Amino acid sequence: MSSTETANKMKIMIMGPVKRAAMQKRLQNLPKRMVKVQINNETKEVSSQQTILESAFKDFGIKIQSNCRAGICGACECIYAAGPANVVKYKCNITGLDRKIRACYEPVQEGMRIVTLDHEMDRMRQGTADE
Repeated sequence: MSSTETANKMKIMIMGPVKRAAMQKRLQNLPKRMVKVQINNETKEVSSQQTILESAFKDFGIKIQSNCRAGICGACECIYAAGPANVVKYKCNITGLDRKIRACYEPVQEGMRIVTLDHEMDRMRQGTADE
């Protein structure tokens, strides 16, 4: 196991429960309503009280790779194509653009467009694999 993998495992072990609890509280405080979301060119109305990762699996039948479910490891990163401006985005190591999001730590919002299937995402996930 590399030193990066060891450091990620330690971060997940220490911070994971705290961050997951904070996300659950944040989701519960959101108003319960249906929002329109697009993932991989498929659009559906989903509950606003869930993360993109949960919605992708429950509503779209898409399994996004995940590890920590707390926004730490980066295994669940997706491309944020369009939507509200208040979403926390990260710089892509391949393109240099601020358009990556962590699907496990971002609630669904009206008008979101998410891309999980493309060669850029495959290359990013290979770099964050914790196996």
